[in-house]
Amino acid sequence: MKTITATDLLGTYRDVVARLQHEATVPTADAASSNFVDLAQSVEHQELARLTATRLAERARRLQIALTRMADGEYGVCSECGTSIPPKRHLAVPDATTCVACQERLEQARS
Repeated sequence: MKTITATDLLGTYRDVVARLQHEATVPTADAASSNFVDLAQSVEHQELARLTATRLAERARRLQIALTRMADGEYGVCSECGTSIPPKRHLAVPDATTCVACQERLEQARS
C-alpha cells in the first residue's frame, strides 16, 4: 500500500499555494458603469473568490501542520488519542491529524 511521503505533502502544499495565488484573486466591481444585473453578478463572483481563497488558505495551513508533524515524527499518530492513523486515511486526507474515531467524536461535539 502506498504511504504519504514528505515529498507528496510538499507537492500538495505547493499546488494549493499556487491555486491560492492564481485562482483566489478577488475581482473588483465597477459600480459606475454596470447595470444592476452586472453588479449583482460581480458581487457574487467576489464572494465566490473570497470563499475559494478562504478554503485554499485553510487547506494550506493544515498541510503546513502536516509537514511540521512529519518533520517532528508525529505524522500518522492521532493528536487526540495517540493511536496510529491508518495509511488509507492519510491517502484520502493527507492533512488528517486524528484517527477516524476521534474525528467523528470531534464532529459530534461541534454539532
